[in-house]
Amino acid sequence: MPTNSSNLPDGVEDITAPDSLELETLRRSLIDFYQTKSFQLTYPSLVEFADAIGGEQNTSLRDSAFTFFDDLSSNELAIRPDISQQIARIDQAEESDKEQRYCYVGEVLKKRKDSFSQSRITIKAGVEIFGGEDNKFEVLGLLSDSMKIGNLNELTLSFGKTEILNEIIEPLDLSYDDGIALNKIISSKSESDLSSWAKEAKIQNNILSKLLTLIDSNGDLSIISKLKNIQTNDAYLTEIKDIWNFIDKETCFSPHIDLTDFPGFNYHDGLVFSAHSDKYGFSIANGGEYFSQTVSGKLRSAIGFDQDIIAMIKLKA
Repeated sequence: MPTNSSNLPDGVEDITAPDSLELETLRRSLIDFYQTKSFQLTYPSLVEFADAIGGEQNTSLRDSAFTFFDDLSSNELAIRPDISQQIARIDQAEESDKEQRYCYVGEVLKKRKDSFSQSRITIKAGVEIFGGEDNKFEVLGLLSDSMKIGNLNELTLSFGKTEILNEIIEPLDLSYDDGIALNKIISSKSESDLSSWAKEAKIQNNILSKLLTLIDSNGDLSIISKLKNIQTNDAYLTEIKDIWNFIDKETCFSPHIDLTDFPGFNYHDGLVFSAHSDKYGFSIANGGEYFSQTVSGKLRSAIGFDQDIIAMIKLKA
């Protein structure tokens, strides 16, 4: 069982028998399964240069990372708080136009406890697909199969589309930092904070009204009528319906729509999703679509997810 010790800092634990054996069995089962689906097993480095982690745009990744000074290189290094962006770095080095499929498992370390396991150290397993065709339904199916391998049930998959928010705020031409600040407010679903922010930023009333509607757009397919009122692109509405129907009929999850929930870090662009046990508030898996830039500067589509496999074994305890 997980044990706490006075010799360990807050948010850190030992995993002991029998949980350690169950954890190793789940880790191996997931990797074996992903390899049957043509994913290449990859083990990225535990540390990276602090000024490069997560790419130029992802300050939230760097802010979550523990850093230290390296005597050998005279550079600041960071212990990874996330693995999927390390996979993106590896794919960049490949400089391939073909579809590439990666799976991975490994420890991550974050400054804050923000998971079901309430630990700053956890073990993540996941998959990433770069390039190729539209893989969202395959990835959602793989996440469902992963939960079945972990013998988990009573699960909900919450999903959204970042393009709808982006479409609303595009006329504002926000700076990157202002965009991150707005994302945090919207994710908190605080209408008062949003109204205060809009007043201070002198946001037009029609845009504020759309943002307030978006905050309230969570639940089932009935939210479609709200989105039509703010003139959301019909293509996004069709995709929301298609994703809902796939989750409902083809996975082990109950579907839930939340258009202002942006799980994980801030690099996702498109479909975003998070898996939850119906008994607890924290997510046990996060994923979505994003773009990776190749060494030559070309944008490359990507989609994937990671899951907290320590949380998965604790859910059954």
